Amino acid sequence: MSENTEEDYVIVWEAPKIEKPEFRLYYDDQGKVLFYTCEKLEGNYIVIDSQTFAESRPDIRVIDGRISTVNPAFIVTKLMPCDKEGITCAMEDVSVIIASKTSIKKQNWKLRTYELR
Repeated sequence: MSENTEEDYVIVWEAPKIEKPEFRLYYDDQGKVLFYTCEKLEGNYIVIDSQTFAESRPDIRVIDGRISTVNPAFIVTKLMPCDKEGITCAMEDVSVIIASKTSIKKQNWKLRTYELR
């Protein structure tokens, strides 16, 4: 009359899903690199590949959502009229910044960066 005191256990363990990291390059409004990270922060960024992330070059620029490694002499920044965003200035003189709610003729201006090829 011996009882079986040993019990068989089956342990089911599922490995957690491994999510591929999203490498991000954060940049300012002029396209200059601020930092590289995998964190999801607020601000201007583009998703990059692991090789670009590993290089983490500070000398590149982001122009129109693409990385540019062009010589800085071939990058032009211009102040351009813009309808919806930018700095509100007097229509006659771009150096005079005015309040939005005024009767003076006004124009919005935004800094744009272009790459010469």
